[in-house]
Amino acid sequence: MRAFKTGYSKQKLRNVTAMFVVVGSLLPATVFCQKGDAGSMAEKLDSFIEKAFALDLTPGMAVAAIQGSDVIYARGFGYADLQSRRPVSPETMFYIASTTKSFTAFAAAILDDRGELDLDNTVGSYLPNLRLQSPLSADDITMRDLLTHTHGIEGGGPVVFRTAYTGMHTHEQLVELLSAYGPASGGRSFNYGNIGYNIASFAMDASLGISWKELLQREVFKPLGMNSTSAYLSKIDPHRLAMPYVAEEKGYRRLHYAKSDANMHAAGGHVSTVLDLAKWLQAHINSGRIAGKQVFPEKVVAETHRKQADQDRNFANFHRYGWGLGWDLGTYEGDTLIHRFGSFSGFRSHVSFMPKQQIGVVVLVNEGRLGSFLADMVACSIYDRLLEKPGLDEKLEQFQMHAARGRERIGQDKARRAARPQKLPHPLATYAGIYENDEFGRMEWHIVDGKFEVKMGLLRSPVEVYNGEQNQLRVALTGRGEVVGFSIQGDLAESLTYADRKFVRIDH
Repeated sequence: MRAFKTGYSKQKLRNVTAMFVVVGSLLPATVFCQKGDAGSMAEKLDSFIEKAFALDLTPGMAVAAIQGSDVIYARGFGYADLQSRRPVSPETMFYIASTTKSFTAFAAAILDDRGELDLDNTVGSYLPNLRLQSPLSADDITMRDLLTHTHGIEGGGPVVFRTAYTGMHTHEQLVELLSAYGPASGGRSFNYGNIGYNIASFAMDASLGISWKELLQREVFKPLGMNSTSAYLSKIDPHRLAMPYVAEEKGYRRLHYAKSDANMHAAGGHVSTVLDLAKWLQAHINSGRIAGKQVFPEKVVAETHRKQADQDRNFANFHRYGWGLGWDLGTYEGDTLIHRFGSFSGFRSHVSFMPKQQIGVVVLVNEGRLGSFLADMVACSIYDRLLEKPGLDEKLEQFQMHAARGRERIGQDKARRAARPQKLPHPLATYAGIYENDEFGRMEWHIVDGKFEVKMGLLRSPVEVYNGEQNQLRVALTGRGEVVGFSIQGDLAESLTYADRKFVRIDH
């Protein structure tokens, strides 16, 4: 077999920051490590992961591996902040996006077990003022339906956009905006999205008289000692946060950190560390026990792992066959894998475990495109190593080829976009202004140093021409390319269209 070439200099590899955590001994029944030697396994994992990180798919990465009741590996790689050269450690806090769903549903299951919330009660009993478009009715949709994505309400829309992205909302406004939501095209079949968890949090807030953020802190994080997990960025030391980046043809471009307290929501609203998330997996792997203590009722843990909705889809190397409460139920090469991933511009989280084998993995990265591939690749490789599967070196060569193609595609996309005519038929001042949509809020277009900058609440984006002849510009407010079309009257744009919604100029 040919020698592996990382493409990294020795100096760059020396910049990789490391910290190992090997706690206790492995369970006697577990036979993944030779002679139960956790230290030896950590070294084997480290050798492969270091080579995988050297593929240069993300500025920074944190990894943890759990076996039985022990954390057998935890390490940080690369940089949380490239500009300041601040390294990643196992204590670095990454935004984890939809991994939050596993916390929200678990807290609801705890309350249901104690009789403080009924998952089989209708959402209308908790939110009597909630109105949805006919034939939907809040009196026909249960809290369980919301948390299992079988509520039948269409996804996306202004509530999801405001809670996950712009942060421009009040509780009353969000409940009122739900009246714009009609039935999903697939009826009551499983349809993954944020809206069910958003509505469930509104109901829990109303029923319990406290914010869902405080609820999760009280019921989940404090009992587990997850002291580095929070929905309040205002309370976090910014020097502990990983900054978001996007891979370019060469290197990385820093993204605007588009998260604050206002858009941390129940479907995706926490920052955390691999060490805290390792505790989360330890509790699930061990039926609610951690460090010899029964922290959560065993039956509550089992209920969140029970299949409550069917799905049949592939995601990366995983097949998803069902949904529990806050968890995807799936397989990886035939082994059951309970998992919940999270994606947002500049971030990707992989949190998963194999219940039968009592092993779990956490991977956090601060690049959401190539980094997503790396996160899953590293997780799969850890499972392969712990399960003593052959062919790991061959897989690494395949990963290397995929990584190279990923960079090539980025370059090709950049070249394709640059080839578009960049000339607009009108001066920039024609388009600049403030536009508003009753449901989605306000969009501001400003000229800064001769270029456009657009913002919506907490979102920021550079602008490029998409089709000048048709007055179309391209933005990336949510991390994806989105086309904005302008309607011109005289020497000013009177409106624009974004996400199929019309925004009217309000600054004549």
